[in-house]
Amino acid sequence: MQKVQDIIKKFRVYGDFVSSTSFGSGHINETFLVTLNQAGIKVKYILRSINNFVFKEPILIIENTVNVTEYIRNKLLFENESDLSRKVLTLIQSTNGDYFFVDSENNYWCLLLYIEKSYSINEVQTEVQAFEAAKAYARFQKHLIDFDISECHQTIKNFHNLTNRIEAYNVAVNSDSKQRVKSVSQEILEIEKFSFIQENYIELKNKNLPLRITHNDTKINNVLLDSRTNKGLCVVDLDTIMPGVILNDFGDMVRSFVCSVSEDEKITSKVKIRLRIFDALVRGYLGELKESLIKEEILNLVTGSEIIIYEQALRFLTDYLMGDIYYKIEYENQNLDRAKNQLALLNSIVEYSNQMQSIVNNIYNSVT
Repeated sequence: MQKVQDIIKKFRVYGDFVSSTSFGSGHINETFLVTLNQAGIKVKYILRSINNFVFKEPILIIENTVNVTEYIRNKLLFENESDLSRKVLTLIQSTNGDYFFVDSENNYWCLLLYIEKSYSINEVQTEVQAFEAAKAYARFQKHLIDFDISECHQTIKNFHNLTNRIEAYNVAVNSDSKQRVKSVSQEILEIEKFSFIQENYIELKNKNLPLRITHNDTKINNVLLDSRTNKGLCVVDLDTIMPGVILNDFGDMVRSFVCSVSEDEKITSKVKIRLRIFDALVRGYLGELKESLIKEEILNLVTGSEIIIYEQALRFLTDYLMGDIYYKIEYENQNLDRAKNQLALLNSIVEYSNQMQSIVNNIYNSVT
């Protein structure tokens, strides 16, 4: 707690320190909810570090976040939106005028206003939640549709390059540095079974879909919902904002929204797609963004979902084989369980892909 108190003093906030607690359920960064007493009023902030192992140049992440949030804020002002501090993230400057502080261990820290009267969820329970969260992500992307791509840094090279992910997985299997390959023989067979997805990925790359500003971590818990109205309020966790194709963000939404259990669920028989949730997701997303996308993007949304879920299964399994060096774990086989979970979800997605495509087609033809 003392460390948090010392870091808070490096930012342009006032008041007496009240408390700090760990915050959120992310796999990568360290995050705290900090409360200060400001003239008798308790005001909350989010203090987050940027993982130096994952993000080699934290300053690029911070520049992206500042540029994107200011761009969205200006769009909201132009649209005469009110309550802006609850609809877009607000970063606090440090005492030297930067939007970050670097500690003695070269860790980068950022401070943000906490968005009051909001909440997040880790699993989608209702169609309304899926609709509102998808709409919030679509609105976020719509506001950035004309953002200058050249002004956005590529913070993780080849982040959604499936070919590279497969190469990294093959290296992990062949090296077997932690002697874990024998324990994943069934998962290796599953990965091979879905090798056709790489062909789909290459085919999509050859279509040269437009590059857009994408969030690249569109999990359900990265959207804040309004506590009063339950409507999508604000998109958070902007560390992975980069130029990319829209299918990546849609696919990650599907991965996070449509299953009735979390990606940490060990009992894979529980991992199944919910078509009614998928329908609500597509309605929320295309209802807001349809006019901003080209037809080729919309008609490949389902294929994009398969690619992202396959990629995530590869990433979890690769990390397990390499000794759990990327994702935080709470027990030894957690990344293996996550990989099994994603492969089960992929099986369900592929099984129902025709029904999913029909839903997209029907909504695409009906949404105005």
